[in-house]
Amino acid sequence: MNMNTNTINIYVTGKNLAGILSSVSPPAGMTCNVITLEAGMHINAQAVNVFVLKKIPSRKIDGAKYILCSKSHTELTADELNMLYDLWPEPLTPSLLKFYYRKLLERIQSEQLNTSEGIEHQKRIIEMARQDYLTGLATRWYLQEYIRRNQDEQNVTCIYLDLDNFKKVNDTYGHQAGDRALAATAEMMQQKFSDGFCARMGGDEFMIVLLGLREASDVERKVSAFMAGLMEYYAGTKTMRALSVSAGIAQKTHGDSKTIDRLIHESDMALYEAKKSGRACCKIYSASMDEQREPEKNPSDETESARNYYLVDYENVKNHGLNGIQDLKGDNVICIFYSRNAPGNFTLDLHRQISEANAEIVYLKVEVGTKNALDFQLASYLGKIIAENHGRKCNYFIVSNDRGYLSLVPFWHEGNIDIEVIGDLSGARIFVDRDEIAAKVFELTGDPDDAGNIADIIINHHTRTEINSALQKHYRNNEKSTQTYHAIRSLIEHKRGR
Repeated sequence: MNMNTNTINIYVTGKNLAGILSSVSPPAGMTCNVITLEAGMHINAQAVNVFVLKKIPSRKIDGAKYILCSKSHTELTADELNMLYDLWPEPLTPSLLKFYYRKLLERIQSEQLNTSEGIEHQKRIIEMARQDYLTGLATRWYLQEYIRRNQDEQNVTCIYLDLDNFKKVNDTYGHQAGDRALAATAEMMQQKFSDGFCARMGGDEFMIVLLGLREASDVERKVSAFMAGLMEYYAGTKTMRALSVSAGIAQKTHGDSKTIDRLIHESDMALYEAKKSGRACCKIYSASMDEQREPEKNPSDETESARNYYLVDYENVKNHGLNGIQDLKGDNVICIFYSRNAPGNFTLDLHRQISEANAEIVYLKVEVGTKNALDFQLASYLGKIIAENHGRKCNYFIVSNDRGYLSLVPFWHEGNIDIEVIGDLSGARIFVDRDEIAAKVFELTGDPDDAGNIADIIINHHTRTEINSALQKHYRNNEKSTQTYHAIRSLIEHKRGR
């Protein structure tokens, strides 16, 4: 059975077994084809096939995913044992066979559902990381992914927009008013530039990317009309009257050798020129703008230590996830995500630890209207603070035992963001199943004797560089360690390093 079907093939040795199994009703939603194994039969190795065997056939079992067999006939090869299997006890009776067969079918159905939900869960977490939680626009880092996909495009226009006096609105009317302004701006932007890629760069900054050949004057007229409509809307709303918008435009046309990163830089220069010219206007980039702008101090060049952000999935880790909170210094931010489903076991001692912590504490209550709501809001909030901290030295930690979050690690590492999933605030690694990792190592290396040792190396080291060094030390053989490192590469992609 593959992920898209509820029909599985049951191959059996002997017509008597086939008759017994055919009398068993499979779980609801599952259809079973009971097939008697015959010499020369072709079996589709891509399907999930179940083998019920009283006697092991002399030929190799191809295409097996699950094997149910007698304890007295377990002479399977190493490759065949590298599958999920069950054993029935002796002596075998029809009633016992039916019991164990039904039990296996229920397990298959459960595993298939769990696997499907797990894959969907990871996909949705990635989707939320790509979408700004407030405006629904693409995040800054998804914009980079879009740019990479279209880096060979000959004609590209970048429009950099920034809201003027946004801080004044926040300070006067509160962050909710500011959020409404951002959401309204994003909605009107998507309507006006439905043919473009719209992203929130962070804070009150937005970017529009247009593909295809366009006259700069035409783009300027369209942007100016959009800005006029925005400011008319702002003027009609009490909390937004102070707002206006500035914009910068830069283009890459056929024959230009400039990179997309350079194009974004040029649109930023044009935006700076619009701000300097009194705001509420639009400017097109020219080479002279680079010379006129004073060099800015890059926060990443400063010598201060990196700020750490801890996003705590409290429903998952409960009180144990806050272990180590007393050791965190004042430059750390702890964001505790909880909902009405949060366990009611906040002890007096835990309250004392939180109140005495030097770190900044932020409580974020999640409305649980949909399944996995907390996971998705945590993932999107992560994207928000990464965008807001662009250019600063920051480390990000998701505190959860939910392994679905591991899918975010390679996603953010591609954008040079330092992120890790841990089990508590002391930095403890998330729970991992050593046997499961060892089994995967065995699949990839074919070495059953050393699979456990390699699994320990994977679990106990944070980065791929550390793992590579540990393998070299373990084998004392560069060729063997290199072969093993490349073989297990798929198991360590979520870790930092090279």
